[in-house]
Amino acid sequence: MKQRSHQLSIAVATVLLAAGSGVQAEESAASDTSAWACKKCTFAQGYTSDAEIGAGWLDESSAKFGDYTGLDEDGAYVVANAEGGVVLESGYHLDYELLDLGLDSRAASIAGGKQGAYEFGLSYDRIPRRLSDTGETIFSGGDALSLPGGWVRAGSTTGMTALGTSLRPVDVGYDRDRYGANGRFFLGDQWTFGLDYKRDERSGTRPRYGSFGSVSTEMLRPIDDTTDRINADVRYQGKHWFAQLGYFASIYDTKAAGFQFENPFNAAVAGGDAGRMSLEPDNLYNEVAVSFGWFGLPWNMAVTVSAAMGQGSQETGFNPYTINPNVAVDALPFGDLDGDISVTRADLAVSARPLDRLRLRGSAAYDERDNDSRQGTFTSIVHTDLFPIVDDRVNAVYGHERTRLNGSADFDVYDDLAIGVGGEWRNTDRTGSALEVSGEEVLDGWGRVQFRPSGYLGIVAKGGVEERDPDRYDVNVAAGFGQNPLMRKFNQAYRYRSYGELLTNVAVGSLPLSLGASVFYGDDSYLQSDLGLDSGLDRRYGVDLNWTVNEKIAAYATLGREKIDSRTRGSSTFTTADWMGHVQDDFETYGAGVNAQFTDKIGVNLDYSYGAGNSRTRITGAGAGIFPVVKSELSSFKAAVTYGFSERADLRLTWWYETLETSDWSYEAQPAAMPTVLGLGVDPYNYDVNYVTLSMSYRFGGPKAAEAAAE
Repeated sequence: MKQRSHQLSIAVATVLLAAGSGVQAEESAASDTSAWACKKCTFAQGYTSDAEIGAGWLDESSAKFGDYTGLDEDGAYVVANAEGGVVLESGYHLDYELLDLGLDSRAASIAGGKQGAYEFGLSYDRIPRRLSDTGETIFSGGDALSLPGGWVRAGSTTGMTALGTSLRPVDVGYDRDRYGANGRFFLGDQWTFGLDYKRDERSGTRPRYGSFGSVSTEMLRPIDDTTDRINADVRYQGKHWFAQLGYFASIYDTKAAGFQFENPFNAAVAGGDAGRMSLEPDNLYNEVAVSFGWFGLPWNMAVTVSAAMGQGSQETGFNPYTINPNVAVDALPFGDLDGDISVTRADLAVSARPLDRLRLRGSAAYDERDNDSRQGTFTSIVHTDLFPIVDDRVNAVYGHERTRLNGSADFDVYDDLAIGVGGEWRNTDRTGSALEVSGEEVLDGWGRVQFRPSGYLGIVAKGGVEERDPDRYDVNVAAGFGQNPLMRKFNQAYRYRSYGELLTNVAVGSLPLSLGASVFYGDDSYLQSDLGLDSGLDRRYGVDLNWTVNEKIAAYATLGREKIDSRTRGSSTFTTADWMGHVQDDFETYGAGVNAQFTDKIGVNLDYSYGAGNSRTRITGAGAGIFPVVKSELSSFKAAVTYGFSERADLRLTWWYETLETSDWSYEAQPAAMPTVLGLGVDPYNYDVNYVTLSMSYRFGGPKAAEAAAE
């Protein structure tokens, strides 16, 4: 309840720990170092390179298995990797890395420079997103989706007589290519100049629904965009202080800011045979930031201050109210949004160690987002290109002002025991167009105990409470949004949270065996919500084991589990609660592996991982029922055997076996599964694949393995 806020004691420290830099006594006489020699200070020089070439085979096609990996089609693949570099005695160096050149998930980079003078880098990588390969569609085209010739429109999918002969299979997904270049220049010991540039290019498709009143169609929206990001900075490093000036820019450009599609259903009104949908518009963001820092102050104090100001803009032209020529509309109030968002941030962080046993940390942060975008009254709202709505609307603009204070103190009671306390205060005021809740205050307080009775055992226990207290709920604004005045959105509602965590690390005697364990408990209560999320409970634990059997064999094992329960109250009559929704999510993971070098020539790596999850949804009260359980189960096993032919050449055989089984009622293999929705008919993700590779690697330059071991 609201009065529980008085139970919270929040001590926000404003000074914090700095690394202790004790005063050292000067030597009474300088040492003669002319005859000293460092036998372990040798640095590799010359050219070295490792190259791998081979072939791989995948026995089954699967978009899900190929997501991010690029292994989505059955058949042969090229295994090609290389890395190496050259180091000169003068300090110049050049390094390169080529990864997975035979896959769509390939990457390449080159970096070099001269020690203490400059450095540079060039990079490229691709991420393949494979969303599905089992869907079917009737449409053709990119940003203008058209129906097939001879298509027969109907009021429901059951009446679409040409559906069976018009469907064609489609692979859904896109590729993200990233190009990068960076450089850093050092002017003496104080000045550093840096520049980093990255460009992302995306092309492909992803699913998107479009509706015409009460009927809906799942289509493939186009993706064809680029994002350029620039980071530049200059830094001066003094003896006990530094200053830095930075600039950041993000430029988003798309050639697919919208798409048009024909209506496969009977048009409810004349002219409702096609619709148009807007997508993400071009936008630009620029930011300038400064930061200063001081260290080596009294009490081993360190202070950093930073501030930034940014500006975002968006000026893409509006689509018309409708493309239906039979619907009369007014002129748009203006042709584009002239979007303008200003961002301001300021941060202060302090750390101190006034006593050997006491460490203090504190920070203060302020950030503001001010939306100065143009607003106007739109007088001709049209419902899905079908008919006008008698309602004038003003486009909303939203912003916020947020202040945060953090503090913590840790004290070593004695060598084996340390205690700590800390907390956070956060205040948010929402600005711009009216919202149901105009602001909120969050208080979080916690305590921590660290116990280290021996070198073989360590325990950390932490617990705390957090309260989010929103401003008065404005029922008039909620009514304007068509909401039940008793409903509270979970991210704006009053919430009381209690949590606790326990971490342990154990080393078994003098054996090379370590064991770690963790337990977490979190309980959320939405005590002032008549409708909406009512409660949430999160419990998780994990264990990991590492065992160095001997100098040639090492093994590990892990396990973890998490359970999340939530409860929601709702109303079927737009009044008080008459039904309750219960959601139970359960996840578990296991893993184990062995790394063994049985002989000088034969090495083996084995890794196994398992993950399973299920989600249960149950409704009690009005409209009671039980949803089908959503399940997923993944097993993955990787094995690699390496045989050393010579000091420089290795033969490597790998096997990757993975299986995934899912059951999800939200996926339906039949496009016409529902009478008013024409879908893509995507199957739930299921696969059972084997990927085998055989490759040869060779080391060029540098000493042979035996020589390197001797050194």
